[in-house]
Amino acid sequence: MPMPPEYTRPFFWDVDFYSLDTEADHFFIVERLLEQSDDKSFFWMLNYYSSQLLLNVVKSSRSLSRKTGLFWKNYFNLKEGELKCLQQLSHRAGSKF
Repeated sequence: MPMPPEYTRPFFWDVDFYSLDTEADHFFIVERLLEQSDDKSFFWMLNYYSSQLLLNVVKSSRSLSRKTGLFWKNYFNLKEGELKCLQQLSHRAGSKF
């Protein structure tokens, strides 16, 4: 079970870091490091995971912030409609009920 490098540990403060598996938990790890990381952790992610895997996470994550989504939209030359994090949540999002 390959783990992320120890220097990425501060970004996984809310989970058992030593149980993370870079393959089995790839979506969670990439999503977290896309949203919050330092240079060293970010470049580890870019070098460890394939561009296709990163693209899949960017396109299908609803948890990424708009700012992060827009950055990766431009990086991968995507349309806004291709990223779930840039789509409206629901027609009832503004409802009180």
